Amino acid sequence: MNLRRADFEAILDVLARIDSVARPDPYSRDALDLLSTLVPCDRVGYDEADIDAQRFLDATPETAEGDALYWATGPCPITDYRVRTGDPTAARISDVIGRTRWHELPLYREYYQPVGWDHILDLNLSPARQAYRTLTLFRGRDVPDFTERDRAVLELLRPHLRAREARAELARLASGAAPDVEDTQRPRDARLTIREREIVALVGAGKTNAEIAAELWVTPATVKKHLENVYLKLDVGNRAAAVNLIRARNAVS
Repeated sequence: MNLRRADFEAILDVLARIDSVARPDPYSRDALDLLSTLVPCDRVGYDEADIDAQRFLDATPETAEGDALYWATGPCPITDYRVRTGDPTAARISDVIGRTRWHELPLYREYYQPVGWDHILDLNLSPARQAYRTLTLFRGRDVPDFTERDRAVLELLRPHLRAREARAELARLASGAAPDVEDTQRPRDARLTIREREIVALVGAGKTNAEIAAELWVTPATVKKHLENVYLKLDVGNRAAAVNLIRARNAVS
C-alpha cells in the first residue's frame, strides 16, 4: 500500500500533538483520541490481557461483567489468528474471518453487536500470552470497513508507539529516583522539550505560526499548542516574553 504525502503529513502532525500531551501514560485517553483523528473510528482502546488466564490485566470491578462475557464468548478471532501464526501486523477482522461467519459468532452477537461495533482494526504490541497487548479500533455496522490505507497507517505508528512506551518508562524511573540538589535550582526553560525549544527559536527568528508549521511539517494549530505549553512552563504570557526569557538565560550561561 503506497500512502500519499497527505497521509505522511497527517501521521507527523498527530505524533507531534500526542507528544505535546503531558501524560505519564503512553496510551492515555487524550493520546488515543488523537489517534482516532488519524484513522477515523467510533472507539480506540488499549488492552493488556493474559490469554491463558482469560483475563484483562487492567480489569476493574466496573468492567468485570463485560470482561467475563468477552472471555466466555471469545476471544476475538484476530487474537486466535495471532496466537496461531505469530503475526503481529495490523489486521482487520475481515482479514481473518468471513463476514457471515463473524456475525454468527457468539462473541459478535452477545458482546460486540449490542454496543454497535462491527469492524475491527487491531495492532499487536506484544505477542507474549501472559501480557498480550493490543491497540484496537472499532467502527459500527452502518459505515465502511477499515481500508488498506488505515491498516498501513496503523502499522507505521508501531515504532513511534514503542518509543512513547520507552519514554514513559524512563519518566517512571526518573520519578522514583532521588532528586538531585540542583533540580530545585534548574532554570524554567530547561523544562522545555526539544520541539518546544525549536519552535521558540523560530519565533525568535521572526517566523509566524504558519511559517513554523510549514517548516516543521505540522499544522499551525500544533504550533499554537506547543507555544501554549511553553508559556505555561515559563510562566509568561506571550511569544515575545518567552523568546526574551530564553535569550536572557542563554546570555547568562
